[in-house]
Amino acid sequence: MDTIHHIAIQVDDIQQSVDWYKSRYQLKVAYQDETWALLQFANVALALVLPNQHPPHFAIVSEHAENYGPLQTHRDGTASVYIQDPAGNQIEMIRLAK
Repeated sequence: MDTIHHIAIQVDDIQQSVDWYKSRYQLKVAYQDETWALLQFANVALALVLPNQHPPHFAIVSEHAENYGPLQTHRDGTASVYIQDPAGNQIEMIRLAK
């Protein structure tokens, strides 16, 4: 079975949103900068992204992500490409850092 790596939602203020989630839920901040944050829950991660940086999406881990198109390497060492399902939902096919 494939693995969902994270679900990304758009927020207006990364720090404010991180603080809100941390005050209400048990989680680990796996990554944070001024443009996005990755909040790790026990079963899946939640990415908080700015509207002008990333679309709302969910990410599926794929060892063969490059089969979906040219990969863009990210600051955290992952690489990915966005595709759309038939309904137009954004899916990030992600290759994890080695």
